[in-house]
Amino acid sequence: RDIRPILSNACFKCHGPDDAARKAKLRLDTRDGAEAVLGKPAESELIRRVFSDDEAEVMPPPATKVTLTAKEKETLKAWVAAGAKYDPH
Repeated sequence: RDIRPILSNACFKCHGPDDAARKAKLRLDTRDGAEAVLGKPAESELIRRVFSDDEAEVMPPPATKVTLTAKEKETLKAWVAAGAKYDPH
């Protein structure tokens, strides 16, 4: 309920169903793909990039003109910490 809208709005363009547009071989619109980010937030590449201040690494990239709010970032962090549970749509 809380995660899918964040991923859909900020991540699916580059990490979603479109094989041609997908970046870094990371697919966040499927359970298998999303499970690649589960674990400890301190070790999560997704969380590191979401919270990064480096324009070359931050996700979503500045070129997309999509930004995450502090609340959305914390929601993603809590989701990863909880095991990145992913129910089918």
